[in-house]
Amino acid sequence: MDLLPGPEPPTPAYPITFRGFAFSIGNDTEINYTEDGGLFPNYSDSLLKFASIMCIVFALIGIPGNLITIIALARCKKVRNATAVFVINLSCSDLLFCCFNLPLAASTFWNRAWTHGDVLCELFPLARYGLLAVSLFTILAITINRYVMIVHPRVYPRIYRRKYLALMIALTWIISFCALIPTWSGIWGYFGLDTAIGSCSIMKDANGNSPKEFLFIVAFALPCLFIVLCYARIFYIVRKAAVQSHGVMDARKDSVRSRGSRRRRSQRKPQPNPSPPNGEEPLVKFDNPEIRFMDSTSIGSGMQADAVENGQIAPSPPLDNISNASSSIHEEQTNHTPPNNTSNASVLYRGRMTVRDKRLLKMILVIFSAFLICYLPITLTKIFKEITEVHGFNISGYLLIYMTTCINPIIYAVMSSEYRRAYWGLIMCHKQQNSV
Repeated sequence: MDLLPGPEPPTPAYPITFRGFAFSIGNDTEINYTEDGGLFPNYSDSLLKFASIMCIVFALIGIPGNLITIIALARCKKVRNATAVFVINLSCSDLLFCCFNLPLAASTFWNRAWTHGDVLCELFPLARYGLLAVSLFTILAITINRYVMIVHPRVYPRIYRRKYLALMIALTWIISFCALIPTWSGIWGYFGLDTAIGSCSIMKDANGNSPKEFLFIVAFALPCLFIVLCYARIFYIVRKAAVQSHGVMDARKDSVRSRGSRRRRSQRKPQPNPSPPNGEEPLVKFDNPEIRFMDSTSIGSGMQADAVENGQIAPSPPLDNISNASSSIHEEQTNHTPPNNTSNASVLYRGRMTVRDKRLLKMILVIFSAFLICYLPITLTKIFKEITEVHGFNISGYLLIYMTTCINPIIYAVMSSEYRRAYWGLIMCHKQQNSV
């Protein structure tokens, strides 16, 4: 019987994971601190350096661009309406993202590690998810604003008063960040470093629960669906109003043409004026220019006025001013705008939009489309996990999300002449102050 002790069996390795680093304890202890370069394994240096440089470029564009937008819209009285208030809120959200998240993301890409401690690792995803939700909810609020103005113009002045606008702005921030309180407190997931994606994000808790799917549905999918439905309804109402307006205008033009032809025929064939017998003067003369024939357009004027009041059709222009119909409609809409209305929209004509409103609606649609396109790659990586193996696609998903925070001021300047004048007025004001 051999009493000498034999070789001890190997001690099994037990993985231990902490926030910020991971290592295993056993016979062959292998420590892998993510702070020392454990992120983005097998990623090329050139790809990560490019991502870091692009984050810096986005910050250099977004910080002054959003700051100028906030100051210019706040100073310019010509664009001071409900939409401008929401645009300022959107610019504030983008400005905070550029100042806080983009420098940390650039450092992570450059160093292949998170070197900023656990507190910032929790604040980084909190700000990232919260500020992006604020941006999307603000775009949704602008879309609803346009929808109410066009589809329900009579209700618009009662809803978009200044005291209600402050409440709407506050709700975009409260809803966005209150939804992240359970994750911040560790009740439903927690904020930490996810080595699989190379960034501080939402992690699963001890029970394997994570709010990512819930946040994706509530804070992204549903707002996007609602925005699409609002735009579809807007275009339907505007198209319907345009068809009705063209029908009324065509009828009026046909009536003017028929009346003109009757006048020309009457001028070609003047009626003889026989003298009465015995040289007496006629009792009635028919050459009074104030006497006119009554056509069919004046008969239904009462019904047409009721239709205009109910918002079904637009009022018809004067018979002798068909060529200036669009300008007269614009003037009537302006005259019917109450003082408490925070937009230049008409409160009488459903489906009516001025040229300015059309340009603004297109600009908001472009902003939403850009936001949706930039969010598409990261959404695909959430649905199809194997896509993350394509390194370029994974990094481009992050860069496109970060790019949404700096492209909005460019869209404002390109698509809105009023915003360009506001920017130019702010720049010229500073130049005049410096010269003085």
